[in-house]
Amino acid sequence: MRSEVTSPAFVLRTRAYGESDRIVTLLTEQHGKLTGIAKGAKNSRRRFGGTLEPFVRVRIVFRQRAASDLAFLVRAEFLGVLRGFTRDLDRFAAGSYVLELVDRMVLGRESGREVYRLVDDALTLIDAGTAADPVLRAFELHLLAATGYAPVLTRCRVCGRDLDGPAAYLVVARGGFVCRGCVGAGEPVRPVATATVLALARLAAEPLAGATDAHVPSSILTEAALVAEQLIGAVASGPLRTRAFLAQARVDSPDGVR
Repeated sequence: MRSEVTSPAFVLRTRAYGESDRIVTLLTEQHGKLTGIAKGAKNSRRRFGGTLEPFVRVRIVFRQRAASDLAFLVRAEFLGVLRGFTRDLDRFAAGSYVLELVDRMVLGRESGREVYRLVDDALTLIDAGTAADPVLRAFELHLLAATGYAPVLTRCRVCGRDLDGPAAYLVVARGGFVCRGCVGAGEPVRPVATATVLALARLAAEPLAGATDAHVPSSILTEAALVAEQLIGAVASGPLRTRAFLAQARVDSPDGVR
C-alpha cells in the first residue's frame, strides 16, 4: 500500500460488511469521492468511534490499496458535527438529499475542492436554519456545473438569442432552454415561465449564501425544482430515493411522515 493520505471529508453513505467492518463512501476535500473499508469500525472507538456518520466533519486517514479501487481506512478524526440535522426533520431530509445527490453525481475522484466546498456551504446553511428550498435549488445548479453538466439558462440553446418571451422550453437532451421558434417538431419539451428561468440563472450565478437573498416566490421555486429534477435525472447515476423523503418531510405534505 501507499503511505497514509489525509483529507477532511464528509460521509456520503455506509454499509455493513461482515460482522464488524463497514464499507464507507466519502467526499474528501483533496481527493474527491472515494470508497474504503473500515476494518472493525463497528467495535473500534479509538479509530472510528462516532465519526462514520452523516453530518459529521471528519479528517480521514487512508491508504490506497494496490490494484484496487477500494481504499483502506486507517482512522477518522472528529472535526465537528452539524447538530441542527438531528433536531429538525425538514433539515435532516434536506441534508440527506444533498449527500445522496453528490453520491449520484460525482464519479470516482473527478471532483475535489469545489464540490467539497459546495457540500460544506450547503450543509452549513441548512444546519443554521436557512430556508432549505432556495439553497437546494442553488446547490443543484452549482453541482451540475461542477460536474460538467451546467445547463444553458440565459439564451436559446439553438439560436443563441435571449429568452425574452412569456415562456421558455426546457429540452433536457439539449442541456437547457430553447425559444418557441426553435422547438423541433415532435421534440419533447417542458414549458417554463420566463420568471422561473431568470430565477434559476440568478441562483446559478450567485454563491449559495446569496440564495435566500433573491426572495424567490414559492411558486417559482416549485417550478424550478421540477426543472432541476429533469436536468439531474438525465445525468445522475441512479434514482434519488431521498427526493420522496424530502417531499414527505414537508409540514404541508399530504403524505407526511410527521
